[in-house]
Amino acid sequence: MTMIFNTDQYQQPFQQSYEGDWDGVKYDPTWDEPDDIPEIPQNEVSTLTIDPEFKNLIPPLSTEEKSQLEANLKEFGCLDPLIVWQHHNILLDGHNRYEICAREHILYKVVEIEIASREAAICWIANNQLGRRNITPEVGSYLRGKRYLNLKGDRNHNLKQNSPNGNNFLSVDVAQSLAKEYKVTDRTIRNDAQFTNALDTLAQSLGEELKHSILARNSGLTKKDILSLAKVVDQERKESAQKLLHSKQNKSDIVRQIKDKQRVLNPHHVGEVCRIMPKYEPDLRQFSGCWCIVCQINPHSCSIKTWKVDLETVKPEHLERAYAASEDAASQNCIRLRHIVSKVESDYEPTHAAVLEVLGKVHDPSSLTPKQERILAFLEAEYSIS
Repeated sequence: MTMIFNTDQYQQPFQQSYEGDWDGVKYDPTWDEPDDIPEIPQNEVSTLTIDPEFKNLIPPLSTEEKSQLEANLKEFGCLDPLIVWQHHNILLDGHNRYEICAREHILYKVVEIEIASREAAICWIANNQLGRRNITPEVGSYLRGKRYLNLKGDRNHNLKQNSPNGNNFLSVDVAQSLAKEYKVTDRTIRNDAQFTNALDTLAQSLGEELKHSILARNSGLTKKDILSLAKVVDQERKESAQKLLHSKQNKSDIVRQIKDKQRVLNPHHVGEVCRIMPKYEPDLRQFSGCWCIVCQINPHSCSIKTWKVDLETVKPEHLERAYAASEDAASQNCIRLRHIVSKVESDYEPTHAAVLEVLGKVHDPSSLTPKQERILAFLEAEYSIS
């Protein structure tokens, strides 16, 4: 079993990065599959180097996610290799796993990849993170902006040398290229770059913690607030920016308190089976129609467990009581699905993943039909889960 939820998983984004000479990553055509990429056992490499800039590109795990990752590593070992910049010994992917493995003396493997420059390394990390699930829109915007700024600044990638007239010129429009890749407009990419520059300015002056709070949507600041704060940092003193930040956050807290007072008290109870109804909440759209188990009640929110992931601070209005003959049976089926999903994600088996998506939205999760039960039993047998 590998790590579940959206932790630090080694999945398709890494495989995708080997398709051609991409962003300065050198590809060996003899590597047909990721398993063919040479792995170096832990005892054959020295202590890995952690580059602060590289590490801060990766959104930190929540306390719950990190606890889950540590529990999985202790029980099953580190199944996914750490990705390292060849000849530099700098870690590119797997920072959370490496920290836990080093502390708990858990064996791990390393895959080294050849990257042409520091800009190319940043682009690789950003693209790898963009391929993961459950990142916030702010994280997506920040990482796209990072790729744009570093690709634009990498002369080896963007400037064609020795042109007929002796002048260097842009071989591609970076914004248009990235816009096509991520299916957005080139204007979005340029706006992403402004957002990235603003966040990095704030992080440099007011600390990385603020940047990660913004990316996790915990700061209460809008993009307009972030851009104006960065402008204050550029043009005025750090103290002025801190004062403005506190005033905006206090205003956000007051608005939130007013909204909380206007809400009806939480009508749900622990153990209740509900269906997720995202309405106008974009972060919940990917879970639309999924059933869940309420595991904690707060005055104006719930913490829930789905068949795939835990979610905190879900508003009561986004949960609709689902029909369930037995809440205990529904909870048990949730546990069964969660045991399977980590195996499926580890193998990246799309057919089995699609089946789990369907089972996660059945009408009565406590009473599966005979056919649904046979399918679930087949998956449990397929992945040796008893």
